[in-house]
Amino acid sequence: IERFEELFAERVGAPYAAAVSSGTAGLHMLCHIAGVQDGDEVITSPIAFVATANCFIFEGGRPVFADVDPQTLNLDPAAVEAAITERTKGIVAVDMFGYPCELEALMEISQRHGVALIEDSAEALGAQYKGRPIGSHGPPSVFGFYPNKQVATGEGGVVVTHDEETWKLVRSLRNQG
Repeated sequence: IERFEELFAERVGAPYAAAVSSGTAGLHMLCHIAGVQDGDEVITSPIAFVATANCFIFEGGRPVFADVDPQTLNLDPAAVEAAITERTKGIVAVDMFGYPCELEALMEISQRHGVALIEDSAEALGAQYKGRPIGSHGPPSVFGFYPNKQVATGEGGVVVTHDEETWKLVRSLRNQG
């Protein structure tokens, strides 16, 4: 597993990777680490797999669905900006069908408002954004290995991050079962 994590991190250009039981579990762990709690709002896509919203509902968060770009089916950054309130704790952006979201704009929005950005890259292994692999841009990203993904293992996932503390927390949560 450790060798797989090393190779995966290298492939996507991230310093840290942690294998998890599923992409859903990885998303849930990142929402927990981001501190999502009862009453917090998290902005996400209305057309993604249910796990994208469930990951923060498990922590008591409330989904706020922002509109998507009709060409890419990814979150429209302007709609995300308009949806932010004082209760917004994070954004879970989906690389829909492997097409990268507008990551640069979403990173700027999350930084300006002090909210977490989590990238649901479950379907985006091998995709690139601005010439670099998805997973290499900074926000923690989750990849999945369910049978409909680019690499299928029956189940499983990987969380990649550029932050050593986040990596350690994901590994700790994973090891707790």
